[in-house]
Amino acid sequence: MLVAVVATSVILAGVVYGLFSGVSIGVAFVGNTIRVFYPDQRVQTVAELLVATTFYLLGFAGLMLYSMALSKRFSPRASQYMLLFSSLLVVVSALGLMGGHLSKA
Repeated sequence: MLVAVVATSVILAGVVYGLFSGVSIGVAFVGNTIRVFYPDQRVQTVAELLVATTFYLLGFAGLMLYSMALSKRFSPRASQYMLLFSSLLVVVSALGLMGGHLSKA
């Protein structure tokens, strides 16, 4: 199951596009700044692939923690903490992916 989750996250992050687009840049140098997300929708950097994969995996970990909290196998206090941290993981993941998408526009 773990291999399937990692493979799905990498595919969603754009490894297929990265392999077949012919564009292979690690990070983008725009002006005097180094950017992970290249400001164009048609180009994806390797660093962007890794960051997007990390955010997808964080979101999946948050959803798994959420399902574990609702399984009633833990004490109520532990379940509350699990729900809190799972919500934080999902929110951080969503904000990271949305921020990356907005920085490309």
